[in-house]
Amino acid sequence: MRILFTPLAGIAHYFHLVPLAWACRAAGHEVRIAARPPVDAVVRSGMPVLRAGGRYDFTAGLAEAHQGIQREIGRAPRPGDLAALPPETVRRLRHARLAPHVRAAEDMAEDLVPFARTWRPDVIVTVPIVLAAPLAAAASGARLVRHLWGPDISRHAGFPGLGAPPAEWPPDLVRLYERYGVEPQADHALRNIDPCPASLQIQVPDRIPVRYTPYNDNAELPGWLVEPPRRPRVCVTWSTVNTQLVGSDGYLVPEILKALESLDVEIVATIPERDHALVGELPAGARLVSGLPHDLLLPSCDAVVHHGGAGTLLTAARHGVPQLVIAPVADQIFNAQRLAATGVGIGMIADETAADAIKAAATTVLTEPAVRAAATRLQAEILAQPAPTDLVRTLEDLT
Repeated sequence: MRILFTPLAGIAHYFHLVPLAWACRAAGHEVRIAARPPVDAVVRSGMPVLRAGGRYDFTAGLAEAHQGIQREIGRAPRPGDLAALPPETVRRLRHARLAPHVRAAEDMAEDLVPFARTWRPDVIVTVPIVLAAPLAAAASGARLVRHLWGPDISRHAGFPGLGAPPAEWPPDLVRLYERYGVEPQADHALRNIDPCPASLQIQVPDRIPVRYTPYNDNAELPGWLVEPPRRPRVCVTWSTVNTQLVGSDGYLVPEILKALESLDVEIVATIPERDHALVGELPAGARLVSGLPHDLLLPSCDAVVHHGGAGTLLTAARHGVPQLVIAPVADQIFNAQRLAATGVGIGMIADETAADAIKAAATTVLTEPAVRAAATRLQAEILAQPAPTDLVRTLEDLT
């Protein structure tokens, strides 16, 4: 069987696909990845990759759309912001938010559709925001399966291909499908593979649960991590792309470190090297590290403070670690809300958060037995799900 995986831009979305891609390859199937550049992370994962797109700067487009909507509504967008607006305003802002995704689809389709028609995959596994994948599947006759990466904000936000009728799609996306002779449908996918535990998730149709299995790229295990910590250890981490979307003014790591400074904890800040200059002065005894996978670090931690990215959230959940989420953008606010509802931690909105509130929330997450118990329950829920290797037969049965 031939299986084509199609992540979008950014390593985070690809990392969620790696365990299933390797499970398929280990079972003897032909696997290819079609991804927007840069593709270095795909190559490091041992998978053959096709460059699909790269002529359009997706990250810059996202930042422009985010900042434009923020100027119009007066603050960073949040889940539910559009509900109170007039229908025409909702439609215009929704299309503005989708514009970079449509441009990325146009860019990817130029390479993806010809490849799919030539290679003829049996199944295409994609993520919800790759709008070119349903087009490629329909154009090549492949079965389409969607792979989620956390709480399904894309469905909640009304993304094309997730149930919204084509009449509500951005016109440029409809024209793209028509250009390749494909009739748009409300949902092209047969099933939805979901590594997010049901207690964190919204309602997802045709759901196939799978155990969340962290993959964090290549790494070397540092010697200090082998030794047990002498004090409660707190991981502080932040998004690799948030500063590009909301600017350095929304970079809260210095405030988080300041809030934790007076607590009797060991702080490990995992920050990409390009953001080290934004961190400022470290508290005494704190470590600043780069490239250390959360899957290696978090089992030794008593809590984690982060921005609400799905990969960090689910990796911490798999290891039963209580969480404090300080979320700056809409999808991460959505994740924070879902997490807080489980009792596994506390969710806060970044632009409404003061240092004393961070300290109080971190203290609660570290010391409250109910939070620890909820984290243990969520961990057990994740570990009870089928492994990625168990899903290979499900994909085989689709063909």
